Order: sequence, then structure tokens, then C-alpha cells
Amino acid sequence: MKTKLLLLSFLMLLTIATGYSQTSANTAGIAVQGIARDANNTARINTSVSLAFEIYYLSNSNKAVPIYSENVTLQTDAFGVFSHVVDPGATNNAVIANNQAYIKISEGATIISDEKLKHVPYAIAANNGVPTGSIMPFVGTTAPPGWVLCDGRALTTIPGSQPLRDLLGSNNTPNLQAMFLRGTGSQTIFRGTFAGPSLNQPQEDDNRNHAHYVNLNTNSAGNHQHNINFNTIPTSFDAPNGRRPFMDVDNVDGVAAYTVVRQTRPAGDHSHNAQGWSGGSGTESRPLNYGVNYIIKL
Repeated sequence: MKTKLLLLSFLMLLTIATGYSQTSANTAGIAVQGIARDANNTARINTSVSLAFEIYYLSNSNKAVPIYSENVTLQTDAFGVFSHVVDPGATNNAVIANNQAYIKISEGATIISDEKLKHVPYAIAANNGVPTGSIMPFVGTTAPPGWVLCDGRALTTIPGSQPLRDLLGSNNTPNLQAMFLRGTGSQTIFRGTFAGPSLNQPQEDDNRNHAHYVNLNTNSAGNHQHNINFNTIPTSFDAPNGRRPFMDVDNVDGVAAYTVVRQTRPAGDHSHNAQGWSGGSGTESRPLNYGVNYIIKL
């Protein structure tokens, strides 16, 4: 038996008025095979039988929640045997795999069988491996059967999505576009206590308190002097001993005058402290990454 089918191995159907035998699984769905009998337990050979197949699971309040149903007319053979494959589809298969499902078979008002779908060992292993709400990276743009893209889309129109909606507490998938996944909760490790986002909630970006080394000192070759200009003295002014003030001759209000100039003492080689920020032009802090779509299991 291939592991692709995750539904059941053998299921014995009850005999009520009209009797049927057993069902088995194949790779296309739930294979049902039985013998149609009348009230006298005589095989109904070479005749048509109209059957209704219903697959459902029970809610917490023990009410039947429909998964899939179909009505078919089947032809029995020379021994009264009929065969049929109930294929609920990939999306409904995901619902069946994550719930204890039942199959009910009836002819008109007569219920022929109402039994649990029993899993083969291979199916149990596969079923437990990918529970509802599992998230994984995916390089496609269309989610495979039983999965939905995590792009915030509505789940209300997707068959079999109720268990996922109950788990999320939302009618939409989480929008994980441009996001990384991180474990929820917090722990103290390495250099401090770190807190992840709350379950099913985003977390704002942030940078840990840190510093960057930047050399902001001015050059130490700074030996220089400054000129200081004092009051001007008219050229007509006679200084003692006939000496004139130092330096240049200016013209102030049409009167020739000397400008008295002095210089500061040499400052010597020195430097100045300065403050500033290191440069940066990015819009976010991020590690090297690779683009994928995230998908979530129904």
C-alpha cells in the first residue's frame, strides 16, 4: 500500500436489511466494495443501487460537521458485488487527516453503515508529521493542496479551514510577507534576556544598544597665531621721539591713519575634540537572506 493515501485500511460495514461487506483504501481515495443483499440476505445481482456517501467529524459538542458527501448509482455484478471510490479531494483529505472522521453509507432512508475511518500505520505516521498550523518555507507562488499561503488572505471561503481558524483565532492567514519567523516567549542566554513576539503576533524591529568607533579628532599640526587690530591713529599724530605706531597706513573718514596691529602668542601644535555620528543610508537592519513564500497547513 502506498503511503500517499492517509485514510484507512479495512472497515467492516454493518448489514442492515440490505447487506454490504467491507471497504479498503487505494491511492485515489476511499475504495468501497461490498455485496448488495435484500431483506432475505439474497445477493442483488446485476442491478442498480443508489447510495449516499457522507464523511463527517464530530465537534466538541458532539455534533456532526460535514466534510464531504456524494450520491451515486452503482451497478452490481453477477455476484451482487459493487465497487466505488469516494474521493473527497486533497483539501478535504487534510481535514480528514486531522480529525477523527466517520463515513456513513445509506440507501434512501436506510443507513447501511456509519463507522470511523480507521488509519493504517503508514497513515498515522504521516498524519502526525504535519499537524494543522504548521508553517514552512515554499518557493512556489501557489500553495499545494492542504496548504495556504501566509499572505493575510481570508480563510472563510476555503473548505476545511475551520480547524486552522480555531487555532489562529482569526479568519485570515498570518501575513508573513517580508518577515522572519522567531520563537515566541523569552529566555536568558549568552549576554542577557531576550524576548520574542507573542504567539500569532508581529514584533517591531529594533537595534540592541551599541556604539561604533569613529575617529573625530582634528589634526595635531595646529601651530598658529592670530592678528589683533586696535584703534587707528591719524598720521598727523606725532608720537614721542617722532616714532609712529606700528604697521599699515589706512584712510579713515578721509584722514590718513596708522592701524595698530598686534599678534597673539603662538598656540603651538594641538588638537580639538569633536563629536558626531557614523554614516548610514539603509532603511532596516537585516542579515543575509533568501526570498521564499511561507505556507501554513490546513
